[in-house]
Amino acid sequence: MSNPICQVQVRLGSTRLPGKVLYPLESRRVIGWVIDRCTAAETVTDAVVAVGNEPENEAITEWCERNGVRHATGPEGNLLERHLAVAEAYSSDPVVRVTGDCPFVPPAEIDRMVGEHESNDARYTTNVTDDMPIGTAVDVIDREVLEELRELGDSHPVRRLRENPDRWDVAFSPNERWVAVSEAHIAVDTPSDYWRVTDALEAVGDNPLDIAEWMAQRQGI
Repeated sequence: MSNPICQVQVRLGSTRLPGKVLYPLESRRVIGWVIDRCTAAETVTDAVVAVGNEPENEAITEWCERNGVRHATGPEGNLLERHLAVAEAYSSDPVVRVTGDCPFVPPAEIDRMVGEHESNDARYTTNVTDDMPIGTAVDVIDREVLEELRELGDSHPVRRLRENPDRWDVAFSPNERWVAVSEAHIAVDTPSDYWRVTDALEAVGDNPLDIAEWMAQRQGI
């Protein structure tokens, strides 16, 4: 039985902006925005945080517990195992992968990608293309694919799939509505990103497309 769960991958050890997922954006943390976007999607049954097992990440698990968010811990250096830990703990299949530094990932885009995956013959469906802004990425992956990657000794859940799309039955599905702002960057990767998204929220509110259009204008696109 299909049980699509949003798995939000997080850790505090970012090199460019350590601790970014716990930074405040208005009244919520960055990770709180991501969880709220995921749970607003109609096609997923839940949102679960996939946490790295380094001691510093205990701040994330405490945030999850304080806010009633489910989570599972896996190896810091093996993202594939982290996603499989969630899949095994919560019977997730397919895995709907979202990153914890994307506070404006659109719920409608999550729904679109899950719907695409359920209707096509692909084993992995993604909107990660040059036609989509950074910060809107959604991956939908059959759990058995992740298990096959484990057997191959991989530590990343999608790198091999994107590099060999024909071998792994990959479907790339950009959203035409976002093409005009495809070069906008609405994730929180650096200190500059953090202040830009803070300014964007104040300027235009929290609609993801409005955020991307505001960013595009600021970036001169």
